[in-house]
Amino acid sequence: MRVMKGHRIVSAFSCFMLIAVVSGCAAESAGPASVAESVVRGVPETWTGPELDLLNGTPAVGWLSDDEFGVVTIGSSACPPVATSLEVVGAADLRVDFVESPNDTCSADMGATTHVFRLPGDIDQRPVTVTLSFTPEDRYPLFLP
Repeated sequence: MRVMKGHRIVSAFSCFMLIAVVSGCAAESAGPASVAESVVRGVPETWTGPELDLLNGTPAVGWLSDDEFGVVTIGSSACPPVATSLEVVGAADLRVDFVESPNDTCSADMGATTHVFRLPGDIDQRPVTVTLSFTPEDRYPLFLP
C-alpha cells in the first residue's frame, strides 16, 4: 500500500508539472496576430530578393511569385517580430508595421524568418516601395523591382 501512495504522489506531481509547462508554452504564443498570409522559418526556395546577410540583421523584401512578396527579418528564430499591419500608402507604396515578438523565451541565434504577403490589388505600378516599420524611429524603405 505504501508504494501505491508514493506512486500517486509522483503521478499527481507529474501531471501538475505537465500542466505548468503547457500553460507556460501557451502564454508565449499569446499576443498580436500576424497579418501575413503565412510566416515561414528560413527563406522559401522561390525567393527572388537580395542575398541575405544573417550577421548584419538587416531585413529584406523580395518576390515569391507574381502576386506574393516576402519580408525577411533576421533575429532570434524563436522570437521573430510580428507583422501587425499592411497598408497601401500609394499606387506603388506599401508600409508594413511590426511589433516585437510576445514570446518570453528567445534563442540566441540569428535566423531568417519570412513573412509572406499577397500584393494588394491597389498596387498597380512597379517597382514597389515597401517601408518596414519596427518603431517610429526604426524604418527601412526597401524596393521590390
